[in-house]
Amino acid sequence: MKSCVGKGEFEGEAKSTQHGSERGGDITEPLLKERKELSCRNVTTFALCLVVYLCCNLALALFPPFFPLEAAAKGATSGIVGAIASTNPLCAVITSPIFGYYLPRLGVKFTFVAGIILLGGSCVLFATLQWLSGTIFIVFCFLFALVGGVGSSMVQTSTYALAGLLFHGNYGVATGLLEVAAGLGFMAGPPVGGALYEVGGFRLPFLVVGVTLLGILPILCIIIKPIGLKEDQLPISIILRVLKNFIIISLVLSAVIGTSTLSFLVPIYSPFLYTQFDLSVYKIGLVSLIDAATYVGLCLVTAPLYDRLPPRPFIITGLVLCSLGCFLIGPAPYIGTPQLWLTLVADGILGAGVALIIAPSYTAMMQATRSQYPELSTDAIAMLISGVIPSAISCGEFIGPLVGGASKEAFNFEECASLFGEVCLAMALLMLLATTFDTCYKILYPKSQPSYAVD
Repeated sequence: MKSCVGKGEFEGEAKSTQHGSERGGDITEPLLKERKELSCRNVTTFALCLVVYLCCNLALALFPPFFPLEAAAKGATSGIVGAIASTNPLCAVITSPIFGYYLPRLGVKFTFVAGIILLGGSCVLFATLQWLSGTIFIVFCFLFALVGGVGSSMVQTSTYALAGLLFHGNYGVATGLLEVAAGLGFMAGPPVGGALYEVGGFRLPFLVVGVTLLGILPILCIIIKPIGLKEDQLPISIILRVLKNFIIISLVLSAVIGTSTLSFLVPIYSPFLYTQFDLSVYKIGLVSLIDAATYVGLCLVTAPLYDRLPPRPFIITGLVLCSLGCFLIGPAPYIGTPQLWLTLVADGILGAGVALIIAPSYTAMMQATRSQYPELSTDAIAMLISGVIPSAISCGEFIGPLVGGASKEAFNFEECASLFGEVCLAMALLMLLATTFDTCYKILYPKSQPSYAVD
């Protein structure tokens, strides 16, 4: 099979690494051996990407404080509001792998800039909905949410690709910082949206975020140079081989389950806190920041470790923590009766668990793909994985609320949370078995690697 060798134009971008020929099949060398000295331009570029990524996630989190009320006043039911909110993650699930596939042809810079234009433009367009109502309001909400979803998918995919292209051997730090930016955006979104709504009404939150994103564009166009592979995108046959790898499948499932473990709380957590502990809306808002704050803090602290230690044990630990958090947040019927302090602790455990699942996933997928397909260049793998991670995360964000809301109809909150805890525990056992088998195979057969392909 032909080696897909990246020839980046960006300063500090790594040249092709011919693992199969130069190492004689030895693919056990750690990724940190490939570390490159970071240039000032690389750091500046990634800093701007972090700002954009924060604004992107902040834009997605603006809605909860005011949009449901405004939409209800304009004739939208709660089900329609939920469908509008689900449009963005559903769009990302579908389009992220597509953009990841076409990144070498489109170029990372073009995809990044086009995504910002679409996302910022959709925010500005949302501001114009103030003068609409009824069916036409609902139709344009879906249309603008669809545009924003495509833009968000392009930004996320290209940002992960930039992390892989600019920081060879430092993927853990780069993706950890990306998750910190995402967490900060989701934390700041509701209070910023509510504050701007109080000051300027429906239009102001969308206008501020949209104009901010569009205002960054000139700086980005100057700082970021064209980045991409000189060759065409990888053949579909190679991509399917990579995605059929059992280790990759288990990592994707872990990311989906981990994200859904937090997102399933969206439709059912606030009613539980209100009815069980009689908390005010303000206090419920503060409680909802616990998992986000824990997520951000742990991503920031543990990011350097993912480049120095095997990432899969972190993911297994995260799944176990998610399982523990789900069992305690109710708590499960067989543990005891609901207590506020226990619920708050469990909320923090959930945030920590999801951080340990998502942040090292990029590094784990890079290592697994490099291990099985050493003939592929690092840049080619980075662009491929950059479409898989956002799709998996968005899939969890889409599935979680749907399953959580549907489960609440059949079970109470405690039983619903326990169900997610059991799923997380089962996934942890599956990941442990896959990792154990992979490790044992490499010890017994150091000169060859298992295929793990799922037919």
